[in-house]
Amino acid sequence: MSSEKPIEGDDALAALKSASNLDEAISYFEQMREVMPDDRTPLEFLVAAYAQRGLMEKHQAAVVDLARLLVRDRDVATLSTIMPALEACDGVAAKVVLLKARTLTSPLPDLTPEAPKGREERAEIAAMEGIRAEVALANRLGDAGLVSPAELSALRDHLNATPTDGRVFLVSALQILEKENPTLCEKCMEHLADSCGVPPVNIAPYDIGESLLSRYPRWLVRQRGVMPFSQIGGFTLVAVLNPVDPKLKSDIEAVGPCKLFLADPAAVEAVLDKNYGAME
Repeated sequence: MSSEKPIEGDDALAALKSASNLDEAISYFEQMREVMPDDRTPLEFLVAAYAQRGLMEKHQAAVVDLARLLVRDRDVATLSTIMPALEACDGVAAKVVLLKARTLTSPLPDLTPEAPKGREERAEIAAMEGIRAEVALANRLGDAGLVSPAELSALRDHLNATPTDGRVFLVSALQILEKENPTLCEKCMEHLADSCGVPPVNIAPYDIGESLLSRYPRWLVRQRGVMPFSQIGGFTLVAVLNPVDPKLKSDIEAVGPCKLFLADPAAVEAVLDKNYGAME
């Protein structure tokens, strides 16, 4: 930083128009980010400034961080303006945030299936079972004092609004929490991992495709987020979003011997989007 007065407010934004001040403005806002990491203002500046300077690695990292804050704040209008830049970013973190951003900015597709009636009925039953189980999970988090009464009420309302008419939706309390409050979701996952003895696992590095997913009923995978991610000996390693649902555990074990792990909702969504996105 030079010895001149720090750039502030409108003067900082105007620095983009002045090459002689741009590096100083970048340095100022980088320091501002260290002090206020959740403030969008420095990120909005740095996204543009890094691009102007040709610092594309830093530009992409700033785009991803800004998108994450916009998703947290559910700022659909601003999020839509940076979608092209976010879509151009590389890396797993960018893809996870992009999936969340698309969920917020895109209208829900018409998922009414052209499938046999028996299949529609099974999907409807699975959705209703899933809603009951996820409401029970939400209640457990409320009893543990992890979610407030207001948050619990909103979570129940969101779950109970899930369509049960044969359309296919992922039914998950953790997924909803992650979209609304990622920090709270992490705390809830830590509690579930400790209280249920189900270790968390990052399934992102695993190549989860049809060969693994097809071992389980499709409704288990698509509506309950059941993720078989590897095999060791005669056991299948399976990541789930609800480790407290005995019916879900029973349905998984009916397929064969398994060991259960706790999945991250965003990683589950990424696998579902990769394998079934074109079908939605």
